[in-house]
Amino acid sequence: MVFVPASLTGQSIAERIAGARFTERVQSEIITQAGASERHRTVIRMAGFGVVARGDTLVVTTDTVALTESVDGTRTAIDVDAVIGARWKLLLDTRGVAAIIDRPFVPPTIADVSDVGTAMDDFFPPAPPKLALGAVITDSAGRKWRRMSDSVGVERYHFTATRRGTTRNASDSVTVETSQDASENTDLAWDPRRGPLAWTRSILMTVTTRFAGRTVRAQVDQRIIVRRKP
Repeated sequence: MVFVPASLTGQSIAERIAGARFTERVQSEIITQAGASERHRTVIRMAGFGVVARGDTLVVTTDTVALTESVDGTRTAIDVDAVIGARWKLLLDTRGVAAIIDRPFVPPTIADVSDVGTAMDDFFPPAPPKLALGAVITDSAGRKWRRMSDSVGVERYHFTATRRGTTRNASDSVTVETSQDASENTDLAWDPRRGPLAWTRSILMTVTTRFAGRTVRAQVDQRIIVRRKP
């Protein structure tokens, strides 16, 4: 079966989402282990985004942002005034993959908790392939898609993906090796005319860093819920 993204017929994804507004809720449960010590963090970010078109460029702005962090049971609200109104410029290809051409500056006090500046890196879901109900296909990026039952004219899909990789960075004094394993399950509601309406992502990721004889391991359990406003 040939993989044909739905976006290759009719309007592009960028045209379908221009003028739209989205709400996002990201909850990350993070467990960090270093030697015998263990640290538990919960980070919750809630945001509203608006999208406008400027020629072939999409401009995304943050209308609202709220950010909290709980460390070993102690909850703190983070001051996010500096990123209210933050703006990204991006291009979306026919499969919905974003190329970021401009992103906002995020102060370290915010980025150390949740790097809002990377929010658009993979915010928009990939365009679904053309599939019959119940059909399954694996796309060129390795995502396994399944077409679920439609609901009131809205197409519904489920896809899974895995990512693995290792990087090594060497300086004069130390070599840092980082390996990452991630698995994702996503449910997507797609309107053939308007594009993405709602999606929920569950991501489980383990990051292991080795340097100077030490090993630090972080496990991140993340749930992302995005809804398009009517």
